[in-house]
Amino acid sequence: MKDIKLFYSTEEVAQHFEVAPSKIRFYEREFNLKIQTRGKNKAFTKKDIEKLSEIIALVDEDNYTLQGVKDQLKSKKVKRNSNQDVINRLTYVKEVLVKIRG
Repeated sequence: MKDIKLFYSTEEVAQHFEVAPSKIRFYEREFNLKIQTRGKNKAFTKKDIEKLSEIIALVDEDNYTLQGVKDQLKSKKVKRNSNQDVINRLTYVKEVLVKIRG
């Protein structure tokens, strides 16, 4: 997510992950994610998006089953690629600074 926002809609999150909004809603129900609502719309925070990112990575990239993902999340054995996190954050900071610069 490149915008400086506090909350994101289901559609924005789906667009970020390049999946259908129904897939985001399915993961929300399946993994009992507590997503805030604003009126009738869901409001995803950065923390919610990070959790979804872990789920989507385990399902799509590592080919885990849904039960396997639940077990991994429960046991806290999900290993995140810290180098990629640093690269993503630095890229984001660079984009913000370029926007500020003009």
